[in-house]
Amino acid sequence: MPVTLEDPFQLASFSSTTHHHQHHKAVSCSPEKEARSAEDGEDNLLVVAVQGEGVQLFNTADQKCILSYSSPPGYSFTGSAQTLHKATHRNVYAVVAKGTDIPTKEEGKVIWMWKDESSADKDTDMSEDTVVTPSTARKNVQKFDRKIHQLFVSSLLPSHVILTNTDGSLSLVTEDLKRVVNTKDHPTPPKSKKDKNSKPQIVNTTWATTFNTTGSWIPVSALARNTLIILTVTESSADKITVTFSYVNEEHRGFSTFGHIDIEGAGALGFAFDIKSGQFSFMTAGQLKVYQFAVSQGDHIVSATESLTLPLPGYVLSSAASPSKKGAKASSETDSKIQRTDSIALGDNYLAVAGNHKTGDKSELTLTVWDIKYGTLQAKHIIPGNFAQDTTCSLTVLPDSVLVLTISALAGTSIKSDIYLCPFYSEPMSLLGAMGKMMDTAPFIGLQGPALSQDAYTATTTALLAPSNIGGTVKVSALAATHLKKQVDLAMSIEQETLKKLSSESSTPTVAAFEKVFFANIERLSQEAIDDMMARYGVDQEKARNVANTVVDNKPEAMEVDSVPVKTTEEESSKKKSKKKAAKAAKAAAVKEAEKAKEPVDGSSSESSSDEDDDGDEEEVIMLSSDEEHDDEGDKDVEDEEYKQREEQERASLEAHMEKMKGWLKTEEEAIKNQKLHRREQRVARKAAPRPELSHHFLTTVVGRCFRRLPNGQPDMTFWPEMVVRYLIFNQLVGNSNPGAGQSGIALELMEREQWSLIELALQKLHDIPELDMITMLKQVIGLNKNKHHHSTSSSETSTSPSKSTASSLPSSTSTSTATSTSSTSVPDISHFLHLIMAAPRNEVFMQQAVKRLNVEELSIVLEILKDWICSWSELGGIGHSKSGSVKLPNYSLMVEFTTVLMDVHFPSLIMSPHLHPLLKAIQGSIQRETEVSNQLEQTLRGPLGLFDRKHKDMIRRKKAARLNGGVPTASSFMAEKKKKREGDTVASDYVVEIIHL
Repeated sequence: MPVTLEDPFQLASFSSTTHHHQHHKAVSCSPEKEARSAEDGEDNLLVVAVQGEGVQLFNTADQKCILSYSSPPGYSFTGSAQTLHKATHRNVYAVVAKGTDIPTKEEGKVIWMWKDESSADKDTDMSEDTVVTPSTARKNVQKFDRKIHQLFVSSLLPSHVILTNTDGSLSLVTEDLKRVVNTKDHPTPPKSKKDKNSKPQIVNTTWATTFNTTGSWIPVSALARNTLIILTVTESSADKITVTFSYVNEEHRGFSTFGHIDIEGAGALGFAFDIKSGQFSFMTAGQLKVYQFAVSQGDHIVSATESLTLPLPGYVLSSAASPSKKGAKASSETDSKIQRTDSIALGDNYLAVAGNHKTGDKSELTLTVWDIKYGTLQAKHIIPGNFAQDTTCSLTVLPDSVLVLTISALAGTSIKSDIYLCPFYSEPMSLLGAMGKMMDTAPFIGLQGPALSQDAYTATTTALLAPSNIGGTVKVSALAATHLKKQVDLAMSIEQETLKKLSSESSTPTVAAFEKVFFANIERLSQEAIDDMMARYGVDQEKARNVANTVVDNKPEAMEVDSVPVKTTEEESSKKKSKKKAAKAAKAAAVKEAEKAKEPVDGSSSESSSDEDDDGDEEEVIMLSSDEEHDDEGDKDVEDEEYKQREEQERASLEAHMEKMKGWLKTEEEAIKNQKLHRREQRVARKAAPRPELSHHFLTTVVGRCFRRLPNGQPDMTFWPEMVVRYLIFNQLVGNSNPGAGQSGIALELMEREQWSLIELALQKLHDIPELDMITMLKQVIGLNKNKHHHSTSSSETSTSPSKSTASSLPSSTSTSTATSTSSTSVPDISHFLHLIMAAPRNEVFMQQAVKRLNVEELSIVLEILKDWICSWSELGGIGHSKSGSVKLPNYSLMVEFTTVLMDVHFPSLIMSPHLHPLLKAIQGSIQRETEVSNQLEQTLRGPLGLFDRKHKDMIRRKKAARLNGGVPTASSFMAEKKKKREGDTVASDYVVEIIHL
């Protein structure tokens, strides 16, 4: 259980005269603040302010009053008293709201203070007394200019006191109340030009609290740790409240505003604030509203987002104050409401709510604990007694996880007040844990009738599991949220239609009709899951199916795609680079050939000739006649034309080569693409078909219909859809503790219906079967086998090899259970069933408690089976034997563990049963031989592995020493290393050595 709420018990009871100005609250409670160390302080001290009596200090551990500070009968206090316990003394503060000798103008402006120096060292002595005499501390009285709403003390400011005034201002006062250090007015928005002549806005403080920033929702970048925050809630208009965060600025010796937020909350009451998560909640108009506070990272602006709106019908939140007498002046107080319901944060997203709750014509004082993350009811307690509608409630939490409930009821001219203590324990809530409380939450918030007819489950999940401002979906972009909402609504509507058919006896009166509707829905969901997987992998379903058939029929071979070798990415990149280099080389070679083509054909002159030849050629050229010059020019023109033709041919061949290369690269790219697609198809073909996604509500409804009972409490075997149950268990879609199967679980329900083949399947597939249920089923199997042996001798002969028959009855797929009606009720063999229990997941502690239920006769049968198995192992060669397929024996370690559990639990019974001693001796002999072999193996391996183990440890030690010295070897380690090298001993390598302890 995430929340455990114990039964409330009474701490004290008081009776006082009526105080209408105190909203019928005659008693206020608060925990004592400690200014000492955590070791010296106590977490179980409660300060109680009683109107007309005084202030009392209770020790909730032994439920005794250890200190008392009295007041005259005509005096009343504003809110709860505060105490600050220091090492040498204790300061007690109380704000006086009214008194016989206090003028009307000074009401709520007077503070009483007791400085008790004698109580600091006598707490332990006084806690031992039953009745404590009143404190002799002297009372100091101080008056202030402003009316006080609440006084606060804190261990962060042991020398100061904080006053939150009714006009929204804050005052910092010294510890002795003699000097006001600083007063900060409530922040008001700047006025516009039109509002300059308007009247000043009236502000009224309705609630306040303080907390430390250490471990809170405020990040360190925004405020330093150990900073005291004052949260005040003020009403400035009829429909809005203002939440202001102020902190004590020690440098300026005053207050600074951290942020303020306006929230719509007409008539808000029952405020609560979770310091760790930053969740602010209040009750208004029959609803519980929760806001999430956050601080932006850059400018540190505080913002609030509505995270939950929970309907709470039936709670009486408040009522107007009692009418005044005739002729009396009308009261000028704006806070004239009597609080009927109160709430307080418990941490870990839990909220406690106490108040008079009306269900129909019945009204009860109810204490509930809500999970405000998902909006579910986690715990509920009804306070015994008859309480009228004008009963008020208030809640306080002590540091030692104790909830304090104060109830004040008007009885004539007096008020009777009772203080209850309720210890609680809470764990963080999960979504699955919240869904398990939906059936309890729906009636409490006003959803009555069957869940399917009024769609209570759907309304609860969409309205409670998600914030109300985003319509039941997670906070994403608007387009994605709309698309997701459409998909969710469509899936929920189809599921509801299917559930109506499966839960209605008129739609599915027979097993065949029920299985037809169920498997049609499974086929649809499976196809959707397959389509989703195909879309994610980007393959076609038919091609994947053909590839799967090819993989099954033929062995995988090297695959060729268009006769083009497929390379890896690195090979492809290197190949492309080499091709580019080859193209550049080919182009350079073509240019060189073109330059060579400029040389004359007859070789009369050559660029490669020597300098002497060049000089001779020049002389010959000079001596040529004009006709010969014209002939040379004609030859040059011819050569130019030939060069241009050759250049055009080279360019054309190069372009053709590049076109061929582009085509080859395109072919290679297509081949790689096809190869990747084929690999994805192979990957999808090798994957198992995805299981359909079924909701918890769907599975609970189907299991409840399958395991339904008759009005007399017996199982209804006229309607038994075995194929549906087998499918759910085989695919592990349900657990043994599914709510649809009742409190006993699926395994015991199957045993009651004598479905032994399904029980064997459940032991293999369901991993949450309790150990006590396993032993209960084992006892049933032993009893049925004994009866079967008594009635028939032929059945004992056929049961010698039960593992084959039972193994064949287990389904290999969902379509192989066609003829299991006759074999499903056949009783399994004891040895086979014991093997299944030993192989199932279990907890040793719980198994020891469950094994205690076996009697001596059943114990002897189990030990006989274990003895046969252990002897069979010894005959086959012991632990080192490699089991063949024909021999089906449990693992040796499983047998030893289970035998040890039996002997530990039934040790006295084994000693007192002489007929079991031969069994024990046989088991002892077999295990002793294996132990000797293990010891001999250990001694054999200890020598060779010991040297490596020592060197390995020495290497680790030296590495650790070097790491501690910053990587610099010490002088001693350097000399030791040098000595080892001189002696010829090499340093051990970085071995991974494992010592086997047998």
